[in-house]
Amino acid sequence: MMGRMIGTWTLMVILALLFAVSPARAKDIYRWVDEKGTIHFAEDESEVPEEYRDQLEKKSMKEDSKTPKVKKQDGKGAREQSAGKKKETINRNKIEADVIESVKTILSLWKDGKYNLLYDHGDQKSRTSVNREEFERRMKRKGIGLASSWETLRDIQVEVKSATLAYATARVGYKSAKGGETKFRTETYRMSFEKGIWKISLTKILSAGL
Repeated sequence: MMGRMIGTWTLMVILALLFAVSPARAKDIYRWVDEKGTIHFAEDESEVPEEYRDQLEKKSMKEDSKTPKVKKQDGKGAREQSAGKKKETINRNKIEADVIESVKTILSLWKDGKYNLLYDHGDQKSRTSVNREEFERRMKRKGIGLASSWETLRDIQVEVKSATLAYATARVGYKSAKGGETKFRTETYRMSFEKGIWKISLTKILSAGL
C-alpha cells in the first residue's frame, strides 16, 4: 500500500515538473521597416511586401503573449498623408507669394514718399519704438531714396521660418537725393505676419543708407 502511494506521488511530481519546464507553444512574427522608417509586424510572410522580404526579422513569441500591433496603411490613409504634404507645400508657396507682394507694396510706398501709409506696414515692435510723426520726419530728412520702379527691386527670395515669420532678401536700388547713379545693395527684411498682413521692421528702413 505504502509503495503504491509513493509511486503515485512520484508520478504526479514528474508530471508537474514537465509542465513547468515545457515552453509555451510559440508562433513566428515577422518584422520589417519601410522606406519611411515605419516598423511593421506580420504573422505570415505572405503579408510582407516583396520588396521588404530580404530584410525580414523573424521572431518567435508565445501564443499567450501580446502580439505586436501590425501597422497597416490603407489607400485612404495614404491619400490623406499625401494630401497633407501637398497642403503644406501649397501653404509655403502662398506665404512666399504674400511676402513678395508685401515687400513690393512697402517699397512702392517708400519710393513714392507715402510715409504715412508706409508706417502702417511696420511691425508692432518697431512702431512701439518710433511714432508716426517721428517716422515721417526722419524719412523726409533721409539723404537717399529708392530708384525708379524697374530698378527698385531685383532677385527677391523668401525664406519661410514659420506661418508668422519669414525673411525676404533682395537687391534694392538706391539713389541719392542729390542725384547720381543707382547703387544696389542686398537687403534682408524680417517680415512678421500681424493682423492679417505681412509687416516689416521700420527700423530697418530708417537705417538704410548708401
